[in-house]
Amino acid sequence: MNIETIHDEDELYRRVAELWIKESGKLSSAAFQNSSGTDEMSADLARLTTPQATALHKTNFGVASFLAGVARELNQEVFHSPASENYAHSTVKGRKTGSIRKKLVKKSTLINRFKPLPLVVVQ
Repeated sequence: MNIETIHDEDELYRRVAELWIKESGKLSSAAFQNSSGTDEMSADLARLTTPQATALHKTNFGVASFLAGVARELNQEVFHSPASENYAHSTVKGRKTGSIRKKLVKKSTLINRFKPLPLVVVQ
């Protein structure tokens, strides 16, 4: 599997749980926390995927977009780390204090907010 170079101007997608999206539509800083017990956060390299694929086609997830350069300005290492089931998978590595997560929120855009489909009762 080839490893892609991620440039500062490359867009990254971050899958966000609906509970990380405030009623106002703004992201919570919890959307940018590291995976439990690590200093790494998963993202997808946007040019290798779609927002729908990043959300795993689930209705209870949204997708936030931010630039790799923004993360790097916050002392985060950004690199392509493809997984067997997700070639676009990338890693944003580094300690994410509350202030760093808040800065990521400010520089991010919620590009997809998937909503559950209404329940249809067939009689």
